[in-house]
Amino acid sequence: MELSNKNEEATNEQIRDAYKDKDADASRKLHDTKLTRLDSNNPDNEVLEVPMEEQHKALGDYVKSIIYGGLDGIITTFAIVAGIAGADLTTDVILVLGFANLIADGLSMGIGDYLSESAELEYIASEKLREEWEFDNFQEGEIQEMIEIYKEKGVSQEDAEVILRTMSKYPEFFINHMMIQELELQPPSGDEQPAKGGLVTLISFLCFGCVPLLSYVAFEAIEFDGYDPKFLISIILTILTLFGLGVFKGKITESSMIKSGLFITINGVFAAGAAYLIAYGLSEITGTHGLD
Repeated sequence: MELSNKNEEATNEQIRDAYKDKDADASRKLHDTKLTRLDSNNPDNEVLEVPMEEQHKALGDYVKSIIYGGLDGIITTFAIVAGIAGADLTTDVILVLGFANLIADGLSMGIGDYLSESAELEYIASEKLREEWEFDNFQEGEIQEMIEIYKEKGVSQEDAEVILRTMSKYPEFFINHMMIQELELQPPSGDEQPAKGGLVTLISFLCFGCVPLLSYVAFEAIEFDGYDPKFLISIILTILTLFGLGVFKGKITESSMIKSGLFITINGVFAAGAAYLIAYGLSEITGTHGLD
């Protein structure tokens, strides 16, 4: 069984590579190989639970939390660093405000992610219960609603009747399909873990959010002929991390890693640059520039 799973994973990886290379012949052969293997492992034609979604990488389940938490963490913290540097305040001020904001915002992000996903799942579950009740009490009406939706998508009345009356013999499948087509809601799979998603967001926020502050911790006493390089080092570390985060996103989503890296980097630099200029302007106006 373990060897079979490894073969399955290897085939799925090759299928993804064929898609990236836009090699239709290789994709077709790999899918045929996969189906042939399934048939050979099931000579009695038993019903098998086959992961037809091809089980994309496990990290893909949390890519939103990783990118969302990491990007917000590093940009928020660097915006504070840039703002304080723009006002020419001390390193102590940067560290105190930077870490205080990092921890407070990280907790807020993690809890917010957990609560929002939990609320969404509760709403979807309540809508599914309503659809189940309506199907149990007025099945024909639900079928007619779906027929109208199919007709709006260009399916003929006759074909819609055949498809949906056949589908209605399997209530769970019909209701899940109805939620997608009518309500545009993805039925819960039962594998959702809002708490884990919130924890991933929190950890990502804290890890990436620390980067702009590292130079102020590691090089606190370093100066070159009166020039303090800590802000420049923070800029370089932040840009490299933003680019790395974008590359990670591109790899997980199987898009261009260079374009993804540049896109996230440009957005982060724009946000931080705006914070620096605003803080510099306000500090000049209020007379707090360089205040110790």
